[in-house]
Amino acid sequence: MTAPMNPARRSLLRRLALGVSLAPLGAAAAEAGGAAPPLVGENDPAAKMLHYVEDARRASAATGGATCESCSLYSGASGADRGSCTLFPGKLVKASGWCSAYSSL
Repeated sequence: MTAPMNPARRSLLRRLALGVSLAPLGAAAAEAGGAAPPLVGENDPAAKMLHYVEDARRASAATGGATCESCSLYSGASGADRGSCTLFPGKLVKASGWCSAYSSL
């Protein structure tokens, strides 16, 4: 003998399976379309340790043309006013900024 089918339970199980299979896509979309990471401030402890300034013209140790935008640790879209830096994970730096870890390599 077979047990009677419960259409509500079957529907719930289908929806649950669909939701579980689509969850990674939703997480990726939320991450990609989420809010931009915060901008590093000059008072941030890591920024202070690296003598980060938002404007390289204010850094006495910066040589001409040495800005975050031309640093090998910086990754940002060409012409963008800010981008990410490997030294400040999860935060953005100004393209016109500078820190003591500047590297032109």
